Amino acid sequence: MDIRFLTTFIEVAKTRHFGKAAENLYLTQSAVSARIKLLEEYFHTTLFIRQRNSIQLTQSGEKLLPYAKQLCATLNEAKQELQIQSSEYVVCGATQLASEMLLPKTLSHLHNTYPDWSVKAEVLTLDSLSRQLHERVTDIAFSTEPLKSEEVNSEVLLERELALYRVGVQKDSLDAADFVAIDWGAKARDVLLTSFPQLRDAKLRTNSLTLALNNLQSEGGIAVLPTDVEKQLSASVSITQIAALDNVSLKVFIHTMKQVRRVGLPEIIASVSQNN
Repeated sequence: MDIRFLTTFIEVAKTRHFGKAAENLYLTQSAVSARIKLLEEYFHTTLFIRQRNSIQLTQSGEKLLPYAKQLCATLNEAKQELQIQSSEYVVCGATQLASEMLLPKTLSHLHNTYPDWSVKAEVLTLDSLSRQLHERVTDIAFSTEPLKSEEVNSEVLLERELALYRVGVQKDSLDAADFVAIDWGAKARDVLLTSFPQLRDAKLRTNSLTLALNNLQSEGGIAVLPTDVEKQLSASVSITQIAALDNVSLKVFIHTMKQVRRVGLPEIIASVSQNN
């Protein structure tokens, strides 16, 4: 039986609400319901009394709850002990844009400063990143959006102003057929479209700055880019700022769990924060 079924059962018992449990576990409500159903099939009993505005534990559910908590705690302790004994390692996770802005520098820092530590890096969606961080699969997380959790420490590591640029052949008109739309978030999109509503459409939409820059250098065009973007472009490429996006910036956050139990990991987290 998957241990996550028991953690889901514990969360539903705690919140007495499938929707709140799903939100806390970063799952869909249907996934939570499916896990509870499989758990009930495994034990051949009903664990919850489902009423319209209330979910209550059955007698079987009440009996299972302390065993579920004990089993989850024991397995988590065993997992941590085995991981500590097997090797020294750190897992970094990041959303696409955050990985392009910070991961290369972070990985280089870790390899140079902690050569005895093994490093794993993954590019994830924001939901997956948050879930893996809470499950302690990921040790250090980076994203361009904040994570709302009382269990997580978050701070801004990097901030860059954004502006609309033209790359390549200069034109007087702004045409959606030349626009490369990078997903900087809803605020940046709203500010841009307020001033340039003709850019509602785009020839390319992407969440990758690297892909966007490659396309712009190859084909030319217009895009919202960080104001230090010249450092990432070839010296032979022409680039002109069209307009700054007032009160809009790119932020990259670092997220870690408030309670870090693994020996040596708090020092590494502090080192990564200070290096940026």
